[in-house]
Amino acid sequence: MVLKKEIYNFANYKLSAELKDDVGKVCLKNDLTTSVLLNKRLDCKAYISNRENIVVCGESFIVKFIKKKFPNLLCVSFYKDGDFVKKDSKLIKISGDIRWILLLERTLVNFLQHLSSISTYTKKFVGKLSGSNTVLLDTRKTTNGLRILEKYATKVGGAKNHRMGLGDRILIKDNHIKVTGGILKTLELIKKKKIRNFEIECETYSEVEQCINYNCNHILLDNMPIKEVQKCLLLRKGKSRKIIFEVSGGINLENISKYSKLGVDYISTSKITNSVNSVDIGLDII
Repeated sequence: MVLKKEIYNFANYKLSAELKDDVGKVCLKNDLTTSVLLNKRLDCKAYISNRENIVVCGESFIVKFIKKKFPNLLCVSFYKDGDFVKKDSKLIKISGDIRWILLLERTLVNFLQHLSSISTYTKKFVGKLSGSNTVLLDTRKTTNGLRILEKYATKVGGAKNHRMGLGDRILIKDNHIKVTGGILKTLELIKKKKIRNFEIECETYSEVEQCINYNCNHILLDNMPIKEVQKCLLLRKGKSRKIIFEVSGGINLENISKYSKLGVDYISTSKITNSVNSVDIGLDII
């Protein structure tokens, strides 16, 4: 589990790195356009606004970053992460020397846009689960170097974080089963090693049946059609122990509610991190 302080520190590090990519050494002369047009201080106000409805994510990181790195600027946030914000709202106000604001513009907007895109899209998936007990999970299919922030954004959007990394939990997937020699040999190995608190992936009804017979308590149904999932769920009827079913693979906004209505416990999808369309956010000078 990543603590909030760690997320803030990581966000500060990523914002600093992105700014360095944009201007190199952080000084006004490295913004060639602004330094040519404005050779002296000019105090202005600028607002970062959304041009479509969003679930905002990342404002607090930006405020802390500016306060720490650019104390000459005044930064005020009008919303908290997770708020639904209507189109054309003012998200953040930045006041001070316009040269510094323009230097920071693209770094700040890109950052807020990326995280808010994920939280907004995640919220749409969560909305499709309304009225059910199914919980939405994220995955490890994230942008390299941004997992902590992207998983923070899915949580802001209403999802539950699954594994942050390989060291968090045992999840036996298809490739593990393949190299171990098949589902039966894998189950025998699990029993021999007395492995507890694990999740195992199944691709067929037969595999699910075998896993339940081996007392597996958390089964991931991978890329199964709805009718086969429904059939698998019947296997836990009459069992004295709780068997958790998670569905993954091929999940989208059109079919997620159909799976949740079956009574699955979890639905995991990479769509909320790797298939997101950017929301429209920009900075305007007043």
